[in-house]
Amino acid sequence: MDKHIVALGGGGWMMGEQQSELDQYALRLTGKSDPKVCYIPTATGDAEEAIDRFYQSKLSRRLSHFPLFKANLDWRTHLQEQDVIYVGGGNTRSMLAVWKAWGIDKLLQDCYESGIILCGMSAGAICWFDYGITDSDPEKYSVIEGLSFVQGLASAHYPGSDEKAELFSQFANHHINMPCYGISDYSALHFVNGRYHKTINSQTGAQVTIKNVDKTNI
Repeated sequence: MDKHIVALGGGGWMMGEQQSELDQYALRLTGKSDPKVCYIPTATGDAEEAIDRFYQSKLSRRLSHFPLFKANLDWRTHLQEQDVIYVGGGNTRSMLAVWKAWGIDKLLQDCYESGIILCGMSAGAICWFDYGITDSDPEKYSVIEGLSFVQGLASAHYPGSDEKAELFSQFANHHINMPCYGISDYSALHFVNGRYHKTINSQTGAQVTIKNVDKTNI
């Protein structure tokens, strides 16, 4: 069974795009007209505003969310019943710390191995990689460890010319055998079985920067 990850640099329902191609692409991978889609809002601290926006997105008629700060009784089994798991943006470092404490990292690994499509924007994009560039520390950008479902480093909201881009280039130059992906707003990368498969854009000018990857494989 193939394993899928769709990593959005920015855009989709969380950034106000209606019927975004980025979201629709992930939904189409299920082959279902109304797939079960579960939103994990940990990176926002389970903020009600973000949860409400998810339900207003109308991605499917079978939407749910996965709270950790007010966990449901069936929280361990709920994720395993989904077609798509969508991880939202927010504080990546805090999200990963909470996941580790609750064992969500291992639960998501099981979901991934079983063929459930993993998708997310910003924090929800970079978390799947070995490393991600984050602004979780308000004083500076930093590189943190992710879940390692996909090899390499990822940076979301990638503009190509700022402190984040400089850190991205430094990392890529010092880790020449590690793939590095800079994903702009309104762009997403699709990985199949841990390997780059396709770039998806929802607006003109969206782009990705890919370093240390054999161009014959992309």
